[in-house]
Amino acid sequence: MSDGLSLLSRILLSAVFIVYGYLKFVNVGSILGNDGTKRFMAMVAGGAAPPTWLGYLIAAIELIGGILILVGFKTRWAAYALVLWLIILTYLGHPFWGMDGPPRGANMSHFYKNLGLMGGFLLLALHGPGSYSVDERMSRS
Repeated sequence: MSDGLSLLSRILLSAVFIVYGYLKFVNVGSILGNDGTKRFMAMVAGGAAPPTWLGYLIAAIELIGGILILVGFKTRWAAYALVLWLIILTYLGHPFWGMDGPPRGANMSHFYKNLGLMGGFLLLALHGPGSYSVDERMSRS
C-alpha cells in the first residue's frame, strides 16, 4: 500500500475517535447517561450510577487511541487496543438484536459501522502505519 494511502487511512480511521473522545471530555455527562454505560454498570456494579472517572476513562481511551493512530505512534498496539475497545463498545452499546422499532435500525447501523472500523484497524495492525508515521521515524533512528 502506498504511504500516502496509509496516512489517509490513519486519518480517516482516527477521526471518529478523536472527535467523539473530545466531545465526551467536554460533556462527560453524555457518556455517563449513555445506555451502553448503564448496561456496563448493570453487569459490574449491580446497576449503580456510573462514576465520573469512568466517563473520563472512556473519553481518554477514544481520544488518546485516535491520536496514536493519527500520528502513527505504537500503531499496531493502538490498532489492536481499539479493536478490543470496539468489541466491548459494540456489544454493550449497540445490541440491536434485542430492540424493536427505530432504535433497532439506528443501533444496527452503528453495529455494522463498528465492524467496518474493526476491519480497518486489523488491516492497519497487519500492514503497519507506513512511512509517514512516528513509528517509521523512530525505527530509522
